[in-house]
Amino acid sequence: MLSSKNTARCIRMRRKFFLLLVTDYWLLVTFIGCGPSYPETRVKESIIKICKKEYGLDVKVATVGKTITIYLPLTQLIDFTFAITKEASEKINDVILTAARVTLSTDAKVDFYCIIAHDVRIPEIQIVIVKYVDDVKRFLLNDISRGEYSKRMLVDIRLSPQAQKERAIKDVFSKMKLDEKWEDQVMNEFFRAEPTGLGEMGYWEGRFYIKDVTLAEFLAEQTANRIKMEFKEDRFLSDNFLMKSAKGTYVSKEDERYFRFDVSAAPNGEAVEMSAQELQNKVNQAALRIAYQVLHGYRFEDFNYVLVVDITDDRATKVLKEDLKNFRSKNAKLDGAMEVEVY
Repeated sequence: MLSSKNTARCIRMRRKFFLLLVTDYWLLVTFIGCGPSYPETRVKESIIKICKKEYGLDVKVATVGKTITIYLPLTQLIDFTFAITKEASEKINDVILTAARVTLSTDAKVDFYCIIAHDVRIPEIQIVIVKYVDDVKRFLLNDISRGEYSKRMLVDIRLSPQAQKERAIKDVFSKMKLDEKWEDQVMNEFFRAEPTGLGEMGYWEGRFYIKDVTLAEFLAEQTANRIKMEFKEDRFLSDNFLMKSAKGTYVSKEDERYFRFDVSAAPNGEAVEMSAQELQNKVNQAALRIAYQVLHGYRFEDFNYVLVVDITDDRATKVLKEDLKNFRSKNAKLDGAMEVEVY
């Protein structure tokens, strides 16, 4: 989800959000120990009320299935360097804390909460944050480490997909000289659909574009983010490869379910002396190791295999679920992996 240009900024943002939750550790523990302070029928109302009363923030809240989404408009989201401002960071932290506070003490079935923030001066730019409620609980119970917990939040800063779509379509309408009275009707019927993936979520012109987040797609996105981070943090990988992109998807069709990771990592000019195949194997090994760590860490079993696709030639390395554990080590060989073509 994160572009390479924004990865460092988003890591800093993730640390800021994480530190706030650590600061309020005992407060959240209190909520876990109590009965439901926020009944299902008043979840939206409670979030809006807390944000307004305690932080002076006007938010909007929507729910789809087991996902709660909070929209936060800000006047100073980013500065001239396109970095998140301190003021915006504090306000987003306040909303994250409110979401955790309510979701940890409600009888409503909530798996995920999502915060969408954008700058009202430049509404096309948005930040989308997605957290899994069970991760918060496991951290508070010391079931996962602080470092692991900080990696389990999706943070995406990007142009609003819906804004880009509508601007492009309105451009076409203008060239076609379509009567204005038909524009909204056509837009509503064909171009304002609910998102099919996490990358399409957002808020635009008074409307939520959200979905019920599934654990599988959340893990696909998280794994792709971790793959990108691994190529920055691991000395060998950072010295020898330029990570261009990594995208994760979960595919479910008939009796076949699998994770697909499209990875583009090119050897840099100072790469060690290895054949092209050996270098590609290093990329595949790293991606499969991260996939194992994430899926094993969540005890997720609803998949048949994992595909790591080299998007430069559309060839992929396929590993069955039962063989994925072979890649838990950095020195793992590609035993049990199959090279396949994808279309």
